Amino acid sequence: MEQSKPLAYEQSSQYRHWRYSPAQLWEIRQACTEAAIERVRKNIEEDRKAANEPMDEINFLTADEQVKLCRYYEGQIQAICPHLKLSDMVMATAVIYMKRFFLRNTMMDYHPKDILFTCLFMATKSESERMSIDEFGKNLQLPTTDMVLALEFPVSQGLKFEYMVHHPYRPAYGYYLDIQHSGDPVDMSLLRDTYGQVNGVIKKILLTDLPLIYQPSQLAIAAFIIAGKHNGFDLRIRRYLEQRFDKELADTLYTMTILIDETLIENASVSVSVATEIDARLRLCKNPAKNPESAL
Repeated sequence: MEQSKPLAYEQSSQYRHWRYSPAQLWEIRQACTEAAIERVRKNIEEDRKAANEPMDEINFLTADEQVKLCRYYEGQIQAICPHLKLSDMVMATAVIYMKRFFLRNTMMDYHPKDILFTCLFMATKSESERMSIDEFGKNLQLPTTDMVLALEFPVSQGLKFEYMVHHPYRPAYGYYLDIQHSGDPVDMSLLRDTYGQVNGVIKKILLTDLPLIYQPSQLAIAAFIIAGKHNGFDLRIRRYLEQRFDKELADTLYTMTILIDETLIENASVSVSVATEIDARLRLCKNPAKNPESAL
């Protein structure tokens, strides 16, 4: 019997290298933060000693605080992209780049604002919406683009040089088309209204850990169901899932959607005041080895 070929997504680097459980994400971030604190503390002690300054107690950032600050700057990417007339695909790629980079890198070495600009510039190239570095810097009113270019290699290392990102946008559009031909009559006005809300749900999903846990097609159907709750179309999507797949898989997908929806409710956006407070503490515990002006 001829074996069925694996799906294209299952052959991607994202499927093979960038999927984790919530517990795995916590363990990776904790280990990264603990190692960074130990290393940075020693560097700060050496730097203070070289500068003949007293060694005060340092309040290092926790892994959770770094996640919050990363979320805030991911939100800034979503605000910047419409200003630059960049597509949702570029936005999503840049956001995922930041997530992947800071999974095993610390903000005590790299400030997220610097990484933001580099991730965004790299995403324009990955998604074939290229602009010159001069145009990029001019549009964002950057005083210099030297840091953007200097960080391309460290960011690429953090991404394991795997630049392709699969998003929920394409499968969401696929569901939009497939639902129209699923057998039962479809209220097109309700379908269009629901699909009009899907992108907004996906934007919220991108500001959580969900893209590191679930597959894009799973997130897409969850976005459809969540978007359909405001007009009752979620029940029609449930029937679609039972027609398109078997009932057991449909039940699994619906249960998964409940978990995703709960995550979106629990993950409120990070306010400016919270981000500012974390950022102020970050500046006091940055690695002096990364600062050319430090005594170290």
